[in-house]
Amino acid sequence: KPELAKLPQVERQGKVLIGTVAGDIHDIGKNIVSFMLDVNGFEVVDLGIDVSPAKFVEAIQEFQPQVVGLSGFLTLAFDAMKDTVDAIEAAGLRDQVKIVLGGGQVTDKIVEYAGADAYGDDAMTAVNLAKKWIGG
Repeated sequence: KPELAKLPQVERQGKVLIGTVAGDIHDIGKNIVSFMLDVNGFEVVDLGIDVSPAKFVEAIQEFQPQVVGLSGFLTLAFDAMKDTVDAIEAAGLRDQVKIVLGGGQVTDKIVEYAGADAYGDDAMTAVNLAKKWIGG
């Protein structure tokens, strides 16, 4: 990434907030998605791992992204994804963001269970969803 900083800056297309949900500490996939979003022109705020629903809500209020990415590798993360979407809804922010899930075990059924908008089974899917939702 330091070498990339030397390249001409890309005009940012939109904002994406991403993090690994509470109870999960896996971050390799999330880090790849963050990097791919960044090099494709999105401003990315990465909250890290084991992020509570309240922290996601606080970051949405502060950063005002158009897209929120919830990552989780373990099947135990599914409940945390749902809890996070529920917290975003309870804070009155759900209509302001598109929510994409990511992780090895995520399927359409998990998207429906959690109340998210979509899932990405690889980093480019996440980039393409962000482009579709934000434009660019």
